[in-house]
Amino acid sequence: MFFQIAKAAKNEWWMYFLGFICVFVGYFLGQIPLMIVLLIAVNKDPNLDMSDIVSLQTEMNFEKFGIDSNVGFILLLLMFVFAMIALYLVMRLIHKSDLRSLITPFKSINWGKVLFGFGLWFGMTVLLEGVSYFTNPEAYEFTLNVSSFLPLLVIAILLLPIQTSLEELLFRGYLMQGIGLVASHKWIPLVITSLGFGLIHMANPEVIEFGVGTMLVYYVSAGLLLGIITVMDDSLELALGVHAATNIYGAVMVGYNGSAIQTDTILKTSDINPNLMTAVFLVSAVVFYIICSKKYSWEPITKLFEPINNKPTQYYA
Repeated sequence: MFFQIAKAAKNEWWMYFLGFICVFVGYFLGQIPLMIVLLIAVNKDPNLDMSDIVSLQTEMNFEKFGIDSNVGFILLLLMFVFAMIALYLVMRLIHKSDLRSLITPFKSINWGKVLFGFGLWFGMTVLLEGVSYFTNPEAYEFTLNVSSFLPLLVIAILLLPIQTSLEELLFRGYLMQGIGLVASHKWIPLVITSLGFGLIHMANPEVIEFGVGTMLVYYVSAGLLLGIITVMDDSLELALGVHAATNIYGAVMVGYNGSAIQTDTILKTSDINPNLMTAVFLVSAVVFYIICSKKYSWEPITKLFEPINNKPTQYYA
């Protein structure tokens, strides 16, 4: 049913093309507040110039500009807030539908699934990090600063889910459903959106830190996991939870140099092996899939290779 939802809305190809452009316009408009703040800082400090603004993409060091890390984090997240507003308007004004149609074909979102996906993935991450900590404690540094951590926690809870949800709604919802209108089988939009998800993250600082090949495999694998559980469950709810858990964990629990999220986390680690990180992720993905398949009685994984039924369906049946 997930692919059929798009049939219930206006779905001409040019609408998706225009919609995708509108979302990126919103994303770039959301960068204006950050650029204004950075330009003011450069204008005030003779030791700063435009090259420092360019290097911010890889260093994520707001303190160089005299900007509190939490304020800088908010400014970064604003671009996703603007993009989310743009996607909302695209769905309402162009497709004559709503954001819920990108999540589920039913009358209401199953928040229990969202929380289950979040809790299971967050718990698995904590468990694996705990194993790493107790086997190699010297690689970790306790960096908790309560005065900055508490505001960070509020920001992570209120704003980070907007960023993660935007990416899920755009890739696993909007684009996967849109491509599904013209694709013959379910695996086609799954693979295309996973590759797109990986490529769009190639601008992250982790790519410079750990290498293009390794990080491309990691991000595409993440896209595949999120896409697979969406197709198997016929909804985006589990993927929304997993993505939120991943980024909130990285923002508040354990950070590392080279991460796209540079915040005052509880711990910092200096021992990052990107190949091991990717391998651990893949094993975690398999375990997560097995647990969810049992809990929600999914069909065999061959469902991913089935033809797409593009007969119109009643939305919110």
